[in-house]
Amino acid sequence: MSKSLLWDNLDYQLQPWIRTAVDVMGFDEMTPVQASTIPLFARNKDVVVDSITGSGKTVSFVIPILEKIIIEEANSSKLKKGHFHSLIISPTRELAKQIQSVIESFLTHYPEDLYPIKSQLIVGTNTNTVRDNVSEFLDNRPQILVGTPGRIFEFLKSSGIKSKSCSMVILDEADRLLDVSFLKDIENIMQILPKQRRTGLFSATINSAGSNIFKIGLRNPVKVTVNSKILAPVTLSLNYAITEPEKKFQLFLSVLNNYKFKKCIAYFPTCISVQYYYSFIQHLVEKKIVNEDLQIFSLHGKLQTSSRMKTLETFTETLSNAVLITTDVAARGIDIPDVDLVIQLDPPTDADIFLHRCGRTGRANKIGKAITFLNKGREEDYVSFMEVKNVKLELIELDVQGIPEDFNKIFMDWILEDRARFDHALRSYVAYIRHYSNHSASSIFRFQSFDFVGLCRMYGLFRMPRMPEITKNFKDDVENPKVFSNGWLIDPPIDLDLFKYSDSKQEKKRLAELKAIKDVHDKKRLKFLLKKKNESWSNKTETKESKLERRAKMEIKRKAIEAELAKNDSENSDEEIEDWKQVVLQRKKKQKSSASGMQGSFDDL
Repeated sequence: MSKSLLWDNLDYQLQPWIRTAVDVMGFDEMTPVQASTIPLFARNKDVVVDSITGSGKTVSFVIPILEKIIIEEANSSKLKKGHFHSLIISPTRELAKQIQSVIESFLTHYPEDLYPIKSQLIVGTNTNTVRDNVSEFLDNRPQILVGTPGRIFEFLKSSGIKSKSCSMVILDEADRLLDVSFLKDIENIMQILPKQRRTGLFSATINSAGSNIFKIGLRNPVKVTVNSKILAPVTLSLNYAITEPEKKFQLFLSVLNNYKFKKCIAYFPTCISVQYYYSFIQHLVEKKIVNEDLQIFSLHGKLQTSSRMKTLETFTETLSNAVLITTDVAARGIDIPDVDLVIQLDPPTDADIFLHRCGRTGRANKIGKAITFLNKGREEDYVSFMEVKNVKLELIELDVQGIPEDFNKIFMDWILEDRARFDHALRSYVAYIRHYSNHSASSIFRFQSFDFVGLCRMYGLFRMPRMPEITKNFKDDVENPKVFSNGWLIDPPIDLDLFKYSDSKQEKKRLAELKAIKDVHDKKRLKFLLKKKNESWSNKTETKESKLERRAKMEIKRKAIEAELAKNDSENSDEEIEDWKQVVLQRKKKQKSSASGMQGSFDDL
């Protein structure tokens, strides 16, 4: 043990109860980032911390926050109602909850006879609103707030919330918070907070934030960089395996069955892929093709917040061997004990996310292994691409073992039980293609050399979907002798008119649509209906997504109007409040009238 990393040698005198907490939590010595950051941040320095994943960054800002609360007497009645001392912002609800749990772990050792230090989690869920957060805050009077950007911004705008006492602000996974997805919210939050504050930015890939770092009002910051040339912990083994798309999922199952691990996190490219394969894996467990002793969990961004947090909590606490099938929603900052294997079915579209994913294992000097599957051919250049970024990957030879030879038939039979599964497979395929097109390393991940047929078989499809990407880049030639007419991958083809949904309502609707088409005698009308019925899946997905975007925008507008009405309600309690929809209609009428008025003014030209 290095003497310089002993807690007793820290260049800062910790509170006795914090020192006790450190010992009880098993932190025998500091990590380099903790030894460098705590003395600076606990005093009066802004910090920008760039340190490898799993290096202990969370403790590096939790301890200074607790120290400053005591030094500045925020642990007393001097902190007025409606005021708070520290704000911690993270990009995901899961990471926010984890930070909250670390704070609570420290606070269990806080002396009971002193004025209490409290923290509050502020994230959007399906069970609570901003009003609920505000009510809880005013009742409990916590000094520390932990949350996600959108909900924090709404919270700070609420009446009764006073930000002028905020002394410390932390952006965890700062590069993610300062990208286009969150930047506007972060800027708005910083404008509400006082300028005289301590600010800390923490990430394993802080350089990705670029010039956006200067948009949040840092005051003479000190940059703390640990192991800048070695981007992964020495205890983390980074490996890659070469496979063909058709065999990739089988290879994944083979690793689950044959590789010894306590817990595994497997990253899939899209939310719908997680949903689809999770359903199929459950079927494979029932058929004893996948190890029955494995607990399988799924986590993705389309789940409700309460479900996501419950899943993560259960996966974390289970003592059984377990696998978490997830997307990048669980790629950053999440610290789950006993995760000793990470599998990436595909490299992420953003190279910086690669290390965040791999960093879910090999944390705190524990041994971990990360395996990334690369498609045979052009994708093998990804190894050299990552080497330029100081990430060295070692080849590992993996073979499909213990998977039945008739696996493709088992897959197809499962899909044929319910047409909804076929639809799900198609949507998953389309989502994957769109995901693939967004790779930052576009010179490596190219459709010109992509195995569209192999990917179809990976998703259990027996017919290639109609997509512009396939039409443009796929050539049905001698290299693909198993592709039959109209994109069928089996011969004879299946009569899709007889392919049923197991859900009676869906099936009834399908039959009605089928009958309507058969009853049409007008050739032009029939051609239109058939074209609509056979429209490419990518176009259908885009249409659905545009509808979802419109709904999301309407929801944001609705919330803004409700907040405005609530404000008016508090100011004029006796005044009758109109329904928000009526307000929208009135605004539209005003816009139309003003537009028509403007037109009239040009009548003489």
